[in-house]
Amino acid sequence: MRAVKVFLFISSILVAGLHSYSQDQLGDPKVAHAKYDELAAKVNGGDLKIDWQALRLAARVGEVCGDYDPVEANKRAKTLYDGGDFEGALKVAREIEQHSIADGQAHLTAMNSLIVLGRKSEANKEQSTLRALLESITRSGDGKSPKTAWFAVGIQEEFIYMYALQVQYKEQHSMKQDGHWYDAVLVTDKSGKDKVVWFNTDTDIALLDRAGTEGHHIY
Repeated sequence: MRAVKVFLFISSILVAGLHSYSQDQLGDPKVAHAKYDELAAKVNGGDLKIDWQALRLAARVGEVCGDYDPVEANKRAKTLYDGGDFEGALKVAREIEQHSIADGQAHLTAMNSLIVLGRKSEANKEQSTLRALLESITRSGDGKSPKTAWFAVGIQEEFIYMYALQVQYKEQHSMKQDGHWYDAVLVTDKSGKDKVVWFNTDTDIALLDRAGTEGHHIY
């Protein structure tokens, strides 16, 4: 059976003012982890009207995955999905979600797997969660300039968001401007036109600085 790709509709909710976070504002990882646990419990209980940006930030700052590697796990899930093992892909995606319910890639894989498996009601729940995550990025800006850049807590969010927007990644440049860090990403849209979209990456840089990591993103 051929793998199914599902693209989500993202509401065009543009809110003035960008929420950015300096290194000093990141706070204690233990406090962030506790905040994540509080918000994740609400989501698991069916409450989707939470502060999703706060959840995403708490998951990243709180290092909720610990020694578990969600990047490797997402790659493993994709390999299973692309190979037609939808039950296997779903199992890994759900495993990732147990570590971090803020992982958009895991929700996407779970949703697509459930659709192929004919489990519509479960797929709809995954879609609702993923839409809420993505719309929290949409609300942070319009992505057209540094001042209105979308706020992302990590590189994976950038790629899952571009996937949802149905644009093709071409290249990315990181830069600092007016005290903030940004990714300027060249993409090709559905009409074949190239354009640059902007992501605020203050959180990514601050966390790398705090960890003493050289360079920009961890891919």
